[in-house]
Amino acid sequence: MGGGDLNLKKSWHPATLKNQERVWKEERKHAEEQHKIEQMKKELMEERQLQELQRLQEESGQRQRSDRLDWMYAAPNQGAGGGGNADEMEEYLLGKKSVDSLIRDKNSKETVASSAAERFAISNANANNERDIQSKIREDPLLMIKKREQQSLRAIVDNPLKLKELRKEKKDKKKKKKKHEHDHSSHRSSRHHDEDRKRRSRDYDDRESRHRRHDEDDENRKRRRRDHSEDRYDDRRRRRDSDDRRHRVR
Repeated sequence: MGGGDLNLKKSWHPATLKNQERVWKEERKHAEEQHKIEQMKKELMEERQLQELQRLQEESGQRQRSDRLDWMYAAPNQGAGGGGNADEMEEYLLGKKSVDSLIRDKNSKETVASSAAERFAISNANANNERDIQSKIREDPLLMIKKREQQSLRAIVDNPLKLKELRKEKKDKKKKKKKHEHDHSSHRSSRHHDEDRKRRSRDYDDRESRHRRHDEDDENRKRRRRDHSEDRYDDRRRRRDSDDRRHRVR
């Protein structure tokens, strides 16, 4: 019997060159897709954050809708509403506005800003949940095992010496398999030849045995006939002797 791992002959075994090539192609395709997905996610996240910040500032009345990005580099107290606050203070100093109206406007703006900040915090919490899910996926034991298997297969595929060694092992296994099949066929033919010879010998012995039995039966029949003839002869002779004795007595 030939040695070696019989699983290497299976189509599903990961050590075969065909499966290694398939895994390598799938890994490259998967890596490219993941890179594109991550890039799209990153761009989408940045765009959403930018739109959310712009919307919050527009709702709070701190700025008008604008496509400029200066607000990203401004300090927290130097937003687009800085100029509006200065105008209101100037109107108060000139007596155009009362203190009560100024306080009411300030309170309403703070309320709008606080509600907008809460919505922004909720969106950040959702983003954190998404990151948690992604981290859980990355820390999945089964996924880690699959990644290690893919890394080991990729290391084999990327290593030309290892590939050469695997090809050599595959050729050696094919040679061993052919030799084993040849030896098995030779052994089978030799075994059949021996069986034929034994069968012929048994047939010959059976024929000889039948011939011997037939000869013995013939010999027994002849002997019985001969014995019977001798018995008849003895009977005739005894009768003749008896007749002779009776004549003599008379």
